[in-house]
Amino acid sequence: MSVKDRVRVLSLACCVTAIAALAGLTFASGAGAFTLGNTYLALGDSLTYGFHAAQFNEELKEGKVNPASFNDGFVDDFSAALRHFNPNLKTINDGCPGETSETFLKGSGLPFPGFCAGGPTGTPFPYSFLHHPYTTGSQMSDALAILAANPHVSPISVDIGANDVLQFLEHTCGFPTTDTCNEEQIIGEYEHIAANLGTILTKLRAAAPHAQIVVLGNYNPFPTVIPGPPGGDKQLAELNNLLAKTTGKTHGASFISVEPAFNPGGFFFGEKAEVLDIPTICAFTAMCPGGTFNPASPEADIHPTKKGYQVMANFELISFLTHNGSL
Repeated sequence: MSVKDRVRVLSLACCVTAIAALAGLTFASGAGAFTLGNTYLALGDSLTYGFHAAQFNEELKEGKVNPASFNDGFVDDFSAALRHFNPNLKTINDGCPGETSETFLKGSGLPFPGFCAGGPTGTPFPYSFLHHPYTTGSQMSDALAILAANPHVSPISVDIGANDVLQFLEHTCGFPTTDTCNEEQIIGEYEHIAANLGTILTKLRAAAPHAQIVVLGNYNPFPTVIPGPPGGDKQLAELNNLLAKTTGKTHGASFISVEPAFNPGGFFFGEKAEVLDIPTICAFTAMCPGGTFNPASPEADIHPTKKGYQVMANFELISFLTHNGSL
């Protein structure tokens, strides 16, 4: 079987499984298996925001970034699906491009207000570009303020950790030029991210005891690029496993990994099969300008395409419907 045929089989299997599960779960939900609040709160980084680099750069050239134009992310698709069950559902998107688990909790670290993200090695992002500008200094504090003002928030989605990893790889390991980090350093960084996620979930659960929380895992936009062993997909799977274990410690919270859809080759077959990820990465992210996987291109963008965001939303919906009703 050719590489292309194997990818097609994997993609078809994933799609059939997802559609079958979604169909069954949607039927169950119609029978009253789950309830929604009046507000969906989306927390996280650029993936929550619905970021597209080319679109952002074009708007920035014009002198004004309109957050409302970033309206085809997974939050938008998930919201649309939820509104089939509650047409009046309100969505608050707190996503901040560049946010790490550290800046999520502590803010930008700047001596003046008006920015999220940042930190020691990141780029601050203006509040004025956000879907929902903060007024309290950090995404965590803004989320708690929202939950205090609205006791009927459910679900809450959390997407965090990718920027921690990217900044760590670049500033500590020398990626993409070299790789000076050992496995102990990498695992230490992953454990730090998981600990921060645990703090985030603990605070959210205390503020919203009955909200369903869905944590989304990460994908690897650099298959065949991150040095191995163990390779980028396997390293990412280790992070997702830690995040899943952390999520499992919080009652009413579920974890969903999108890595099998974005990185089927490395996820299922190991480091040497990461080349099988290229078709899905090209379809689901903007890493393939002109149709060719080219991480070195200035036009390459790690963020999902519209199709990629739809895939993430489908996974999120399945996780929500599967675990809701457990509270």
